[in-house]
Amino acid sequence: MTGAAIIWYNPNLTIVDPICTLLFSIIVFYTTINILRDILDVLMESTPREIDAMRLENGLCAIDEVVAIHELHIWAITVGKVLLACHVKIRRDGNAEMVLDKVVDYIRREYKISHVTIQIERE
Repeated sequence: MTGAAIIWYNPNLTIVDPICTLLFSIIVFYTTINILRDILDVLMESTPREIDAMRLENGLCAIDEVVAIHELHIWAITVGKVLLACHVKIRRDGNAEMVLDKVVDYIRREYKISHVTIQIERE
């Protein structure tokens, strides 16, 4: 509207139209950058920024009877809906069901990840 009013007032100032378009494009870009970043994170299936994978892995390794964690994958399928899958190696004489319950509880409690797939392996 502003550009049209200026051009209507002085028809020689046609450069105002592309300048207004450029300014509007910049405003739109900066107001949508966070949404674009979230969309790209979901499309690229990247680990959400708020989750520290190393801290999560160290927390899992601190659980009794857990020997190692490998094949740890954390990704978002939508904004706010995170999935986790990993292999948990336990001691040969470890109680797999108890460890599984502790691992799932830790992930849900500390990281609010409700979609968890855990594969228990013995040493």
